[in-house]
Amino acid sequence: MRFVDYHVHSNHSCDGTATIMEICQEAVRLGIVEIGFSEHMDFEPKDWGFGFFNYEKYTSEIKSAQESFKDKLVIHKGVEVDYQHVFEEEIRKWLVGKEFDFVIGSVHYLDHEIIDSKLIEHRDLRELYKAYFSEVIYSIKYGLFDVIGHLDFPRRFVGNKVPKIRDLDYKKGMNAVLDVILEKKMYLEINSSQLEETEMMPSKETFRQFVENGGKLISVGSDAHSTREVGHGIKEVLSFLEAFNEKKLKLLFE
Repeated sequence: MRFVDYHVHSNHSCDGTATIMEICQEAVRLGIVEIGFSEHMDFEPKDWGFGFFNYEKYTSEIKSAQESFKDKLVIHKGVEVDYQHVFEEEIRKWLVGKEFDFVIGSVHYLDHEIIDSKLIEHRDLRELYKAYFSEVIYSIKYGLFDVIGHLDFPRRFVGNKVPKIRDLDYKKGMNAVLDVILEKKMYLEINSSQLEETEMMPSKETFRQFVENGGKLISVGSDAHSTREVGHGIKEVLSFLEAFNEKKLKLLFE
């Protein structure tokens, strides 16, 4: 597969530290052939990114970068929508009239509480995963997203509780999610941001199950928020995917 990175944040996201131009320069240096910017669009009023994203300015800078790098790098304009089903109407209205090459739907909150180590520590893990899987299924059935972002996001914060996941109805819940992804013909993102700490999201085991169930549509992304993170872990993911060549997986934009 081509060396691509379809989950990158510039300073058009509240937590991004580099400009679009700086990220593109680094991508070219690394040998990346396609990049997909996926800036955060937050609908949770408590989130520090609420109200930050400026679509017009972002669009203008993407166009400038596409012109500057037209012979060196393919640049896609995307967005990562922070999904909670209570904001479905707001999300739908916001997307009207806006042009994106791809839209990632990601679940970062449960009942207005951000998923982080603190939430993992103070909430029953079984109930948390039940709520998470339910919210992800809502996001898939919502029908306005192209890609499911970093599936199994809670695992990032589970830490020493990882063995306990096996005691939950985890596999049943995950399989239910995978079934809906297949039904709606959405792209499953392989997110490499946590490779050094844990493993890719979703896990290799989950991805194997996805393929076994007939899944073929995938995206890959580093979830970079700085130039030093661009492309991070992507080559390892692509190496892992080589084992599935006979399955004829289809990468986003192929």
